[in-house]
Amino acid sequence: MGEISSVAVTPFVCGVTLASHDAKTHLPLHLENPMPNLQLVEATIADLRRALEAGTVTSVELVGAYLRRIAHYDRHGIALNAVPVLNPAMFEEAAASDLRRRNGATLGPLDGIPYTAKDSYKVKGLTVAAGSPAFEHLVANEDAFTIARLRAGGAVLIGLTNMPPMANGGMQRGVYGRAESPYNADYLTAAFASGSSNGSGTATAASFAAFGLGEETWSSGRAPASNNALVAYTPSRGVISVRGNWPLVPTMDVVVPHTRGIADMLELLDVIVADDAETRGDFWRVQPWVSIAKSAALRPPSYTALQLQGSLQGKRLGVPKMYIGRDGGAPKPIETRASVLDLWRQAARDLEKLGAEVVEVDFPVVSNYERDRPGTKTMVERGLVPEAFAEREIWDLCIWGWDDFLRANADPAIPDLAAVDGPKIFPQPPGALPDRYGDDGFDLADYVTSAKQGVMPLLDIPTLAEGLKGLEATRRIDFEDWLDANRLDAVVLPAVADVGPADADVNETSAAIAWRNGTWVANGNLVWRHLGIPTVTVPMGTMADIGMPVGLTFAGKAYDDAELLRLAGDYERATQRRTSPPRTPELPDDVFAGRPGGLRASDAPAPRLTLVAETTRRGDQAEIAVTVELDAETAGVKVHVNGEPVALRRSGTSFHGRILVPAGEHERMHSVWRGAYGSIVTAVIRLEDGRTAGAYVVAGGIG
Repeated sequence: MGEISSVAVTPFVCGVTLASHDAKTHLPLHLENPMPNLQLVEATIADLRRALEAGTVTSVELVGAYLRRIAHYDRHGIALNAVPVLNPAMFEEAAASDLRRRNGATLGPLDGIPYTAKDSYKVKGLTVAAGSPAFEHLVANEDAFTIARLRAGGAVLIGLTNMPPMANGGMQRGVYGRAESPYNADYLTAAFASGSSNGSGTATAASFAAFGLGEETWSSGRAPASNNALVAYTPSRGVISVRGNWPLVPTMDVVVPHTRGIADMLELLDVIVADDAETRGDFWRVQPWVSIAKSAALRPPSYTALQLQGSLQGKRLGVPKMYIGRDGGAPKPIETRASVLDLWRQAARDLEKLGAEVVEVDFPVVSNYERDRPGTKTMVERGLVPEAFAEREIWDLCIWGWDDFLRANADPAIPDLAAVDGPKIFPQPPGALPDRYGDDGFDLADYVTSAKQGVMPLLDIPTLAEGLKGLEATRRIDFEDWLDANRLDAVVLPAVADVGPADADVNETSAAIAWRNGTWVANGNLVWRHLGIPTVTVPMGTMADIGMPVGLTFAGKAYDDAELLRLAGDYERATQRRTSPPRTPELPDDVFAGRPGGLRASDAPAPRLTLVAETTRRGDQAEIAVTVELDAETAGVKVHVNGEPVALRRSGTSFHGRILVPAGEHERMHSVWRGAYGSIVTAVIRLEDGRTAGAYVVAGGIG
């Protein structure tokens, strides 16, 4: 017997021409001049928007194209495994956007633009597993703040991206396995010990969506950005609400957007940086001891209006010697790869050409925090934070944060932390080497054991108030006052010292490389997030020897975020060091031809599309039979299985096709905790008047 998968959709009427984002503006549904082709790979948000406005493509067609790339490169083929959870409503959301565009009522500049979000973001009705087997079936009761902002702006979620359990690491394998590099299969797509937004990094780099939402606690946003030639922004405390994101360490957690260029980052920030009336779930806006301004007071009136060109002129930038192989004072200096140093030297020349002065400096904020050399003193030794604060922060505060997240989510299956199956939170897959966190490592199952004895209320946690104030004081003393004393506008540094080998989870020799300082976590380690120092990372170039990208990180005073974006943006704009991943090239259907005259308005009813796929095992092959039923004459039907086109025969308004998929490919496992993905079947139709409809089914797998 075969397995049958089917879906029937009645999409909204879609496909018109507009040239404005103002919902009150109604423009003619006709363009006189043909638009250029849209090339999906590396397309910017502005490229996509222009194509939508011109009628070159609809949001439904964009979703279909990105999903084909996911099916071809992510679920099958090189199996990057970056987007393990798909949004079943993606075509419906895209069709709704197209209808708004037809009626001249778009919701903003991101309307119809597809994106991904990390598996730790709540999306109402989807699971919010945070990569953990313990939460594989936990269902989100509402959207996270950033998801809600994007939904209100009409953006279309493609799916959720891969991560290790609870973001407590980098490239450890979680319930969905892990993402791989689109640049070089022999190297990691993020730092092994802290790069948990690995799926977001891979997906954004490989053009599986226009942009991605990641997060960071140590370096989980910066590290995958560096390894994937992306722009990453880690904000100051309170700038972007983290409500609705699974917490790891509440004092450090931030939202980190991933984009392929600075212009896209600024467009995204204009939407997601806004006041959040609800504070529960956003620690820094909940705690009463350190004053945090509202987002509206911390952001510029318009991010896209920031002047980038000329921003570096006259600026004095410090590069910490410890990150460029010139640290003579550390007993264990950071080992920076020669090809990274080559890229840094080029970056320094570029910065100077753009008018900046680059000076080599010691870096007391890191040296004191880590006590990495004689004469340095930690926050505790200087009396800035209580000795007991670190333990209370990692235990009482984290337990409170996790428990509060589950209580706010109100899933009756897992109503609180005490109800969790502790050993399933972060189990080790067979053959995995033990992590090397040293004193910072422990079993997350112990959180559940403690929660069963009772969860301490936030306001009762000992030393928390003094500790938070101490973190703020440490930033001022060791970083901001130091910047002023050295007449520095910001610091700049290679984002990483090296990239770990892909087999670092099972090979001791590779693990020794991946766990070295500067490689295990992106440069700066815990300091940026723990002290609330904002950073912007942009592409610095691609290493000549291994073909892996490296980022350049700009860091500055708290709440100088807009200035950092300008400095990094000036460098990114002028240098354009991003390279496209060689493992995920353009597919034949990734190019949309410009359409003379745009699209015509139509009063015809929305087309109806029914997609059915039946899978039958035939020896070492899986045969997938596809049927598409329409209720309208159509100018074009595109059906793909795993991104490969299916030849169709037509019978009236029915289309039929068959394709063979190697059973080993169809049934390939991506995780020891789940079944095979199966095959993704997509169907997109376009009527002669420009209306489109789309659907997908998963054949013979878990989806």
